[in-house]
Amino acid sequence: MLRKNLIAAFAVLGLAGAALVPAWADSAKDDGDTLRAATLLFRHSVVSPKFTAPKSKTQWPMGLRQLTALGIREMYQTGQALRRKYVDELGLVSGGYKASEIYVRASNTDRSLQSAQMLALGMFPLGTGPDPAVYDKALTAAPAPELAFNPVPVHSVALENDAVLRPYAKPANCKAYRTFKKSLSKTKLYRDQGDKYRDLLQRVSTITGMYEGKAPSKILHAINEIHEVINADLRHKLPIPEGISLQDVQEIKDLSDWNYHHWYRGKGVGQLLGSGFLTELTNHYTAIANGDPKARKFYLYAGHQGSILGVEAGLGIEMARAEGPLFIGRVPSPASRYVFELHEPSKGSFAIRLKFVSSEDGSERLISIPGCDGEMCPLKRFADLVAKITPRDWRAACKT
Repeated sequence: MLRKNLIAAFAVLGLAGAALVPAWADSAKDDGDTLRAATLLFRHSVVSPKFTAPKSKTQWPMGLRQLTALGIREMYQTGQALRRKYVDELGLVSGGYKASEIYVRASNTDRSLQSAQMLALGMFPLGTGPDPAVYDKALTAAPAPELAFNPVPVHSVALENDAVLRPYAKPANCKAYRTFKKSLSKTKLYRDQGDKYRDLLQRVSTITGMYEGKAPSKILHAINEIHEVINADLRHKLPIPEGISLQDVQEIKDLSDWNYHHWYRGKGVGQLLGSGFLTELTNHYTAIANGDPKARKFYLYAGHQGSILGVEAGLGIEMARAEGPLFIGRVPSPASRYVFELHEPSKGSFAIRLKFVSSEDGSERLISIPGCDGEMCPLKRFADLVAKITPRDWRAACKT
């Protein structure tokens, strides 16, 4: 009864991510004996939009592209859920932060850095920090013993050098990918889809003032930006632009998913956008398998939907399900993540199990990695798959 009440309460609050806790409980007990490490690749949580639409009256006092109060709370509660799973239930990491056990990285954007900070705070909350009395009995923790806090380092690199979390972004200057993406709006595929939804595309463009007067294929290519502005209003219970219905919002979202699907598809895209993260992951887990005493057990990566979609492309995973003319469910919701678990089913034998955890409904689903048989992918096999899609020189590959 308590579990049902909690789930109902979270649903009322709109905190889909908070419902993740019960979803993990069933599998946690079975994992403890063989789990050796976990790597979580997150999309950041709920943010204010990239910019205010020209005809929008919505104000965002925290600034643009910042975690809002909803996003802050969602990531903190997700961090609490991580603590319950990986500290309390599985005992993978200690109850207080230890640099030898955990590594946190975020893309060098405010929303990802904020998400990483809140995840870390939820996982290692106030009261779990070090007690300075071990050095001097006269000392107490600041600001008080019950609030002892150990800040968790969040690592990042300049956006122009980030081949792991934001290789697709303009600062990274991966010309090959950006040329490919830009060319899509000129293809017959986009012209046909734009014509099919011409009335909707032109109407929402006129109402919001975004890409007004552009060809339908151009509006379609930028529909995710329009959706971001409208969805931010809707998510925060603010008025959406007059003249746009909830049915319109759903169609805009579907078109946005369709657009993202074509931005991030194919092994070529995966080589440029997913290989950096997958190579780093493989190196971490190979070090553990080789008994490297410096290898950590737990890695948190706070990235973006593009970070996740690039990795999907690299592994050849298709999360979308085709329904009618559009691809529904392609884009991971804020705070969703992939979980790469390293297991040792038998002494000296290591394998990776992959899960996708959705923040929308708290579901946790096993993902079959193409090229592997069964839910456990032998580490050596996984490493071979990653090697095949990893360019010898990423920068050189981006310039071709």
